[in-house]
Amino acid sequence: MNESQQVEILTQSEIEAAWSRDKGLPTASFDVRDVPLPLRRLTPYATFWGASDDSVRRDILRRTPEPLRWNLKGVVAIFDDALDIWLGGEEASNSEPSDAYVAFSAMRMAADSVQ
Repeated sequence: MNESQQVEILTQSEIEAAWSRDKGLPTASFDVRDVPLPLRRLTPYATFWGASDDSVRRDILRRTPEPLRWNLKGVVAIFDDALDIWLGGEEASNSEPSDAYVAFSAMRMAADSVQ
């Protein structure tokens, strides 16, 4: 994706419509109230690509249609600074981070691995 391309932030239903996901693939579950307000638009992305297990996340990413992989990468890049603030903040040193924190961290790792 080049910098001049616009990236559309998709809703959960738009992601589902673009990808008829295998029923067996897990989704991340978390309380959206644990997500900082500026990042809540990423909730569908964290739900789909927020698997905390590295091998599961790689498998999900491998099964993701290419346009959605690039959309994930582009959308996460839009929120990079806000993600840095949250994921590098106080909760980073918490021995029991929220499920939302874990899912968003995993989602970011998924986006970082798109090449």
